[in-house]
Amino acid sequence: MKKPTADEVYQMMKDAIGEKYMSPAMKQAHKTAPSLLVDHGLSCNQSIKSEDNALDMKTSVLVFLAASLALKDDACTSAFARLSDDVGISNEELISLIRIVKHAASSGVIGASEVLLDYISKRK
Repeated sequence: MKKPTADEVYQMMKDAIGEKYMSPAMKQAHKTAPSLLVDHGLSCNQSIKSEDNALDMKTSVLVFLAASLALKDDACTSAFARLSDDVGISNEELISLIRIVKHAASSGVIGASEVLLDYISKRK
């Protein structure tokens, strides 16, 4: 498989999500660090768009949206929110996704509180 050029990856991204929805970082990478953009494009082809992906496209988009929400990546959330229409994700499913990510995030805070809770228990 021939490795795409940065221009080819940039064009594929523009076609998929529209230039106005591309993150400023992707636009900047295209100009100043084209190899990063190529790596990003290859990563997409080896995950979401891979023939080996055991998940259907709707589930893949939901997983990606959950990860981008958890990572607080507005650019990716915005881009994939637009794709949610194309794969048939309903508003109710998006709201459920937000609730699940919110629960996971708060569970992470509780889990990370172990050291502080241990300190408090010994302080009494």
